[in-house]
Amino acid sequence: MPDYRLHVFKIAAEKLNFTSAARALHISQPAVTQHIKQLEEHYGQALFVRGAAGLSLTASGQVLYEHALRAEAVEAELEARLRADESALRGTLKLAASTTIAQYLLPRWLGAFAQTHSQVRLDLRMGNTEEVGAALSAGRVELGLIEGFYARRELKSQKFLEDEIVVVAAPSHPLAKKNRRLSLADLAAAPWVLREPGSGTREVVERALKRVRINPKKLHVVLETWSSETIKGLVETGVGLGFLSRLALRHEVETAALVELPVEGLEIRRALQILRSQGPPPNGLAGYFADFIFEMARDCSL
Repeated sequence: MPDYRLHVFKIAAEKLNFTSAARALHISQPAVTQHIKQLEEHYGQALFVRGAAGLSLTASGQVLYEHALRAEAVEAELEARLRADESALRGTLKLAASTTIAQYLLPRWLGAFAQTHSQVRLDLRMGNTEEVGAALSAGRVELGLIEGFYARRELKSQKFLEDEIVVVAAPSHPLAKKNRRLSLADLAAAPWVLREPGSGTREVVERALKRVRINPKKLHVVLETWSSETIKGLVETGVGLGFLSRLALRHEVETAALVELPVEGLEIRRALQILRSQGPPPNGLAGYFADFIFEMARDCSL
């Protein structure tokens, strides 16, 4: 709660006349004098000095006046945000998230959000990165959560977490039994199960392969699918290798259903990003939820 004495002092400092200040504040002139006196006693400093030209601020008074301006600005901002949040934290928020985020990251986060914000209904659509961007551009959703790259002039992205994509295989796969780091030649010759074109994972993988001079179009692709779960199931059969996010692999690595295969000279990292329309940051429910995502990401370890 703001200090009313500080507000009285601020008005008196601007008017440099206690009577005028009292009139502006709708209080008596002795009340203004009493508030100023209490502040001077509290700080042990004179705040005004009377000269031939009337009242003026002392050096201490000038310092306190500048503080009063900042304090009232902070208080106004706080009140505006709290009042906005009071009305914002109800209603429906339409979100879209790319597949890996929607399947492996958001369930725990959305559950935590729903438990503490019972008056908010979250409407989540899942698709690949291209589909999330298209939904946001068309105004069908208010926020998107994507993996990797997405460039459209009318949209803006902001990183909230970093993910890593790794090569995985069944423990019985011949390359898994070599007990060494794979070479780039091993990658080029192996059969693969990959995400579909348009997915953030596929885009990031292809860029990384091109950087190490492997042509993605020349890979031996057994199957393409939108589902990381399908990739995991096929890779477990030994039919080929897969590129998968660490987000998708916690259970399989713990149970040894799949193994990571380190590759010499290849590291694939990507940004998980909030996607929104260009312009000022979102306010209301969308802005609150975006802040929630950043808060959850700070406590997340992949």
